[in-house]
Amino acid sequence: MGQRNTRSIRILVQGAAGVLVLAALAGCGKVTARIDTHTPADPTPVQVEAGKTTTLSLTFTNTGNRTGAFIAKAIVRDSSNVQVGEAPQSVTVDPGKSRTVTWEHLVRSPGTYTVLFTVGKDETTVLSQSPKEPARLIIGLPAVVSAKFLSGNRVRVTQLVNVRTGPGTSNPEVSHVNYRDHAEAGTQGKIVGGPDKADNYVWWRVEFDVGYTGWCIEDALVKTTDK
Repeated sequence: MGQRNTRSIRILVQGAAGVLVLAALAGCGKVTARIDTHTPADPTPVQVEAGKTTTLSLTFTNTGNRTGAFIAKAIVRDSSNVQVGEAPQSVTVDPGKSRTVTWEHLVRSPGTYTVLFTVGKDETTVLSQSPKEPARLIIGLPAVVSAKFLSGNRVRVTQLVNVRTGPGTSNPEVSHVNYRDHAEAGTQGKIVGGPDKADNYVWWRVEFDVGYTGWCIEDALVKTTDK
């Protein structure tokens, strides 16, 4: 009985030791990550017209030894250092595997924007970031309102149209001896200003041959080669 009890005790001890080893191994799991690439990236920032979007992307690798849930961020700040970036994304990645995360970022106004990409194991613990410091990676360009005409182009009125002192229907019409409530179809002139956008119209400033100058909606004008 003594030998049998001793063997049983030895087996129990060995079994307990195995459990402890497994528990110790489980406790050695590492959660680490490495950013591989991102766009935009130095040395050339992306140029985006205001009002349009650009794709931000981040590719990173789980360099740890266990599957992890990571928080990927694209932190974008405008020229006033106000954060205007996209929402963080939670991504689960297996050990040794890579994952690409993307955002569609709307550039709301002209200016220079800095970008910093990070990967963390939670909202506050950063495992990897790139670049080392926030970098100017987005340049917002003024929106192109219209490219229908260029300054100096000759134009002709195609329909009765109001000619105003400024772009927008709230501006008064021009005052001139040859202007009688509207410009007649066929009236010609040249582009001297614009484009501008107001009240859902694109406006151009036209110096008309009949003597008055003012703003007209684009829809009422066509380019002409007539002198």
